[in-house]
Parts: sequence; structure tokens; C-alpha cells
Amino acid sequence: MKKTVLFFGFIMLLSACTRVFVDNDYRYSTHFKKYITYAFVECERDTNILCEDVQQAIQYQMRARGYEFNAQKPNILVNFSIYYDRLRYKGYDQPSLVNWVSTEDDNYMYRPVKYDLEKGTLMVSMIEAESSEVVWRGYATGIFNRASSKKNYFKSIVRDIFDQYPLFATAEKPQTTKKNVLF
Repeated sequence: MKKTVLFFGFIMLLSACTRVFVDNDYRYSTHFKKYITYAFVECERDTNILCEDVQQAIQYQMRARGYEFNAQKPNILVNFSIYYDRLRYKGYDQPSLVNWVSTEDDNYMYRPVKYDLEKGTLMVSMIEAESSEVVWRGYATGIFNRASSKKNYFKSIVRDIFDQYPLFATAEKPQTTKKNVLF
């Protein structure tokens, strides 16, 4: 019996080590429905393939949501950072973005949450071009694990982050992706 408990404990420990945590934060005063164009923040990037993969995956996710790339006059600037070491981060406990956009209820409060993020964190930020303020940030931590050597792994991580941003540029109402629904 003890061996069985130890075995399942070991399996749970292994699965916890490879689990990626994904979350997002956003600014309540943002009118997300007015954004339709984007561009990337100009900055120096690593020349490794990881950065190229991440940027291409972000471009795919933005296009899939109806955003148009416009380097001259973007509504949103997109930036991403990869942190290789552990990171302390102050996030917020907030209602889902879809709930906020649907209601824009000013009674929601920002509840700060302090995170000790694992080694390997990818943060994607959307910055309002007009005000230069971050309006949305999605992040995944624990991204460097045994699965990170698999093909398309980082594209999957970017998709998981953007699953936290279910808004579409061309839609009047927020849309969500359909989950498995049984009829």
C-alpha cells in the first residue's frame, strides 16, 4: 500500500513539474472594442529561433482574432518577453475578460495577487498606442520542461496565452471559442 501511495505521489510530482500556468491581467478602463490594428514594439530580440517562433505565433493569433497588422497607425502595440529565471510578479484576480467587456461593471475591484513564477516565463503585452499604457498582459510560466523540445510547443504556449484573450477585432460582441459540447 505504501509503495502505491509513493508511486502516485511521484507521478503527481512529475506532472506538477511539467504543468504550465497561464493567466492574464487587463485594465478595466480599456475599451477593447475599438482596437482593430496592431504592430510589434521595435526592440532588440534574441536571434534564436524561439523568438521568431513566438512572434510568428503571436501574428497568427492576432490575425485569427481579426486584427490587421499596420506598422504606420496601430491601435495596439504588441510586445513579448521571455524570462529564463524565476520571477516575482504582481498580477490581479479579475473576472474573465469576456465578462468585463460584456458588463463593464465599475464595481469590480482589482485584487492584487503576488506570483512566484517558475523558470521560463513568456509574457505577451498589448499596449495602447495612443496612451502607451499596457491594457492586457497574458503570461505562461514553467514553459521550459521536457515538452519544450517538441515541434510547435511554443506555438501551443502562445495559443494558450491568447485563449485568455477571447476578443475579436471585427466583432461587436465578445466571442469565445466553443468547448466540447454534447448535444
